[in-house]
Amino acid sequence: MKEIKSFIKTASVSELEKALGLINEAIASQKAQEAARAEVLALIKDKGLTVEDLLESAPLDKRSKVAIKYRIEKDGEVVEWSGRGKRPKAFIDVDLEKYAV
Repeated sequence: MKEIKSFIKTASVSELEKALGLINEAIASQKAQEAARAEVLALIKDKGLTVEDLLESAPLDKRSKVAIKYRIEKDGEVVEWSGRGKRPKAFIDVDLEKYAV
């Protein structure tokens, strides 16, 4: 709010009118979004559903899982790698053929 008060003190009339227009547009947009949200929630309630019901059926991660291609045990820890992305430290200077799954 300090920035807004500072702007108001130093701005010209044309700058203030432009800012007022932008604020009015933002208010109208927020009101439209709130109305749409209320409409959707009312429709969900009319159909006997909850927001949780809708979230249960939606997949959280749309990316497909990539199969593991390499597995190595180093220092008592099992390290797996799909062969994509940056090579893990455990697989540096290692013949990948030996550790193919």
